[in-house]
Amino acid sequence: MVGVVGESGAPVVGRDEFVPQLPPTQHRTIVVVDVAGFTDPSRTVTHLLAVQEGLYDVLGTAFSEAGIDLGECDVEDRGDGALILLPPTISKSRVADELPARLVAGLHRYNVVHADEAKVKLRVGMHFGEIRRNDHGFVGHAVNHAFRILDAAEAKSALATSRGVLALIASRYFYEEVISQDAGAVPGAYRQIPVEVKKTSTAAWLRLPDDWASPVPQPSGEAEMHEDDRPWEVVSEPDLNRLRDLLADLSVPHLPTLVRRAAGPTVPIPPAGTAWEVFAYLSDFNAGPDGLPPNLAFVDLLAMEVDDQVGERLAEWANHQAVRLRRGDAVRLRREGWTEIPAEPRLYLVFAVEPDAIDERICRLSYWRQDDPLDWPPQLGGSFDVMVDDLEFRTDDLIKETELVWAGESVSAALEFVLPRSLFHLPVHLWQKEHDSGDPRPLCLDYEIAIRSLERMRAAHWHRMWRVRWSSMLRDPSSSRVFLPLASAAKYHRMDAVLSDLEWVGLVMTEAPAPHPKPGAGPDELTAALRSGIPVLCWHPTASRQELQEMVNRLLDNGGLKSLPSRTQSSRKSMYSVAESTQSNLIGGFILLWDDPDRLLSLGQPTVTSPS
Repeated sequence: MVGVVGESGAPVVGRDEFVPQLPPTQHRTIVVVDVAGFTDPSRTVTHLLAVQEGLYDVLGTAFSEAGIDLGECDVEDRGDGALILLPPTISKSRVADELPARLVAGLHRYNVVHADEAKVKLRVGMHFGEIRRNDHGFVGHAVNHAFRILDAAEAKSALATSRGVLALIASRYFYEEVISQDAGAVPGAYRQIPVEVKKTSTAAWLRLPDDWASPVPQPSGEAEMHEDDRPWEVVSEPDLNRLRDLLADLSVPHLPTLVRRAAGPTVPIPPAGTAWEVFAYLSDFNAGPDGLPPNLAFVDLLAMEVDDQVGERLAEWANHQAVRLRRGDAVRLRREGWTEIPAEPRLYLVFAVEPDAIDERICRLSYWRQDDPLDWPPQLGGSFDVMVDDLEFRTDDLIKETELVWAGESVSAALEFVLPRSLFHLPVHLWQKEHDSGDPRPLCLDYEIAIRSLERMRAAHWHRMWRVRWSSMLRDPSSSRVFLPLASAAKYHRMDAVLSDLEWVGLVMTEAPAPHPKPGAGPDELTAALRSGIPVLCWHPTASRQELQEMVNRLLDNGGLKSLPSRTQSSRKSMYSVAESTQSNLIGGFILLWDDPDRLLSLGQPTVTSPS
């Protein structure tokens, strides 16, 4: 550059030296996230920390399940949200098509195990454009625009009045170029909203993916069902109206079971509602690998559960849609794989407790909730550390949440506790629920309760004999197959030898098992029974051998082993319904280990939630 000298003789810097060298532009897909009501005064610092940790757990899992590695994205924390820039190699369609359902599932799993003050609803903005990066982060009009649409007043109010947990806000460009071009992104579920934020005046597109029960109100003057707001936009209006007439006043039997079978285990169970509301809810989820939309599968399943006339009309409607969509083979294959729901089905809620290796006051509590009585194993619902003294109260919370999901069912339920022998002393059969009511209710009044062995579930090399004994018991459950030892085994391996006889499928132990085997004493009764595959064990911590044997004989009379869990529950109920007696006092300490090898759990699988 040629230098210029001013009147004072000082050099004048050329104007072009004031122009900074800009970093290169990058075209990126932009996802911005905001936690609704993050600064609500009811949230304590502990709640805020849980919300922020939960947010990133949900984001990480949802992005991963949508095929996006969050670690490869550029993420800027915004305190109550985040700015996420996807690599150019990631298709925008993944964000529009696969990410919403994964976010909904993750948020529901997080919320179900957290207090109201720590629950999360999210607004998620989607945009793309050119951005630049400097030492302090990312800048560009596209980033600004993404945050402006995220703050749209109508999006905030819609989510606030919704029963759902997620609001998607797409920029006009993202909607037109990505969403509207892909039926899998459900463009008909979006509606246009105005955006007036600071100096930005534009329009965006709003969708509430899981808001099946409280639809976003339409502007006045529009028809009740706008073309873009049908529950399933690929169905003709006459067909949709005909289906609505059939479903509008129809309750859904076995709601969780039907939703799981129609949509798979990752779709959150909606609250109990009419069949039409459930159909509309499932319309927001993508088809499975066989191309069958979950709402169509739901109608087909429902047809088999309702009375003949309505069932026939629903089956006719489902067949017509399957043929029209060229999914007749998929419907046929699903029907062949569906097993009829039993006349007296039962659902299980299973808790597994694993002691901490260092601090015996702490344990790891995991739980599995079964929503289909024929579907096993269920998906892991959550896993988190708790104090042993708080176990009863944490299980109370989870039982309450489970009953909300099971509200649409009319089936019996049972509780199982998979415990290590060091915690067999926990009186889970005497635990109560609804502590927050001030008048807790004993669990045994509503559920059969049994404990199971954590050590045996983990020891796969014991499982063959376990299955042999269980199958043998189902064929012949006579009470004579319960071994009643006269005294504890003094000779080394004597109990092993006795229980090796395949005649035995049950054992009345001479004493309550010690928390840990005695070093050098050889296998005790519990170890021998578990290794031999004995599926039914019982003991009492204080009763005499004669008292315990008499109690077991009463429980086994006229029903054998198969009726032992139900008769045990009935006897436990009697503790609260009859005058106090020696018998009622004894049943309060009676422990039943009822261990079914056909209901194994994957104890090492990753947890789907990470509660604080």
